[in-house]
Amino acid sequence: MNAILFYEFNQLITGSTINMFEYFLAAYEHNRDIKLVIVNISKPTLKKFIKIIEDRYILDGIEDYQKNIICIKRSKLVTIEFDKVLVLDYNTINKTKGILRAKSIIVISEKYTDKYYYDSSKYNVLMYGEMPFHYKDISYRMKCLFDRFKPLKNVKEGTYINSPRNDEDLSFLSENLNIPHPVIYKNKVSHTENLFEQFTTYLYYHANKWFDPHPRLFLECKFYDKQIIYLNPHKVLDGSWFRYLDICERGLENRTLNKYDEIVEQLI
Repeated sequence: MNAILFYEFNQLITGSTINMFEYFLAAYEHNRDIKLVIVNISKPTLKKFIKIIEDRYILDGIEDYQKNIICIKRSKLVTIEFDKVLVLDYNTINKTKGILRAKSIIVISEKYTDKYYYDSSKYNVLMYGEMPFHYKDISYRMKCLFDRFKPLKNVKEGTYINSPRNDEDLSFLSENLNIPHPVIYKNKVSHTENLFEQFTTYLYYHANKWFDPHPRLFLECKFYDKQIIYLNPHKVLDGSWFRYLDICERGLENRTLNKYDEIVEQLI
């Protein structure tokens, strides 16, 4: 059995959550046997995740995807033997190493996969990565399921502000910063509806309080033709820096997730 494996741990919608579903849906379209295995998830949290998928994506031809979602407790993971597994975040590695039984594992690297990893003496692991600051066996551009993104309908004018781990210091919102109002803060916006209908401008301010490994909102905002403002006064060379630089130079070149993706090809 091939699968995408995800360990749910905070009941929040993160980039890793969306990545998990997108890679599963991309593979499921061409392999109806692939599974999405979510460890340690409650029914209310799964219901919340599913609602976001239903709201944001065109699911024509794959409407029955939920039948291939397996929710299990961590203690039961050891009872399953996988052929090939895709893991997209360090937390899943940290919670499943030593008990995961798989013939081969694909990992999309991020900053913390250098600290949390599957022992190569015990596992057949292949590391794919985009950023220059982490280990990788194969260079790889992370992708989004753009072909299934729903068109936006009623877009509200406003600015969506993302300043990771920085809820206190908003001094960067000076009078000289000309942005549309109202201002929406990431920690207060609802994810139960289509997020991208709630703003026209995306402002990312790096307060040097969090090393962002590979933020996906830059790609999604580029796709939906949002104005993107990137402020990084500390010049932190993390994923936000390289992702923003990349969309400025290359746009969304080779960013669409489909059956031709080098990882999806291995899962189907």
